Amino acid sequence: MIHIFTSVVNRPDFVEIQDDLFKKFLIGEYKFHVVDDSIDETVSSQFNEICNQRNIEYYKTPETLEHNNPSTKVGNVIQWSFDEIIKKECSSDIVFWTDSDMFLIDQFDIHDYMSDCIIAGLPQIRKHIKYMWNGLMFFNMPKLLELDSNIRFNIDFIDGEHLDTGGETYRYFKKNNLKMKETDVQYPTHYNEIDLQKDAGGYNMELHLDGKFLHYRAATNWHSNWRGLDDPLVGKTKVFKQIMESILSE
Repeated sequence: MIHIFTSVVNRPDFVEIQDDLFKKFLIGEYKFHVVDDSIDETVSSQFNEICNQRNIEYYKTPETLEHNNPSTKVGNVIQWSFDEIIKKECSSDIVFWTDSDMFLIDQFDIHDYMSDCIIAGLPQIRKHIKYMWNGLMFFNMPKLLELDSNIRFNIDFIDGEHLDTGGETYRYFKKNNLKMKETDVQYPTHYNEIDLQKDAGGYNMELHLDGKFLHYRAATNWHSNWRGLDDPLVGKTKVFKQIMESILSE
């Protein structure tokens, strides 16, 4: 079984698109889990309703995780989800943690991809320090728990370097002499003749893992009004929806 987790703060429509794409492209049996960290009760109700309608597991984060810094808050949400849900309910399975604006756009077999490793993800590098980006993470839970269950995901400060969300994973890799299977990222200008940079506001869309995932980027509004419900990149959203409609109609 594959367990997919994402944390959400706005954009309920993105959950629906993610779910449609998993149904279309993900190979094998899976369960989709949504961790709601939104601050608006109306939006939380929308997330809950969507999850109920689509048979998606829904969780609401505790208020004790509140923090004004996006990077720290994201790390806290991931850590809470990992300790309170993933370790307890998914210990025998493969877990895939993804950003709320990351979309599968090609056939993908996660079981096959994770058959030769414990952890996979996109490396972030600060001088000699390599850690795991939080937007696309894969875990072989039986192997991870057997090795060392105490993995941490928050920001860190090591050897004079400020590390973003996921920075603490460097300590886990070093302690256990473990290397993650590394994914890739590309910054194409077009996708099927559609301009990916149009109205991107400096946050161009990305393609991850050999082009299997499209990352919208900055949908949580961390760059402007974090967790806000407005859309400062309306033109980008229009282009994105055009791409999604094309993919889902194929």
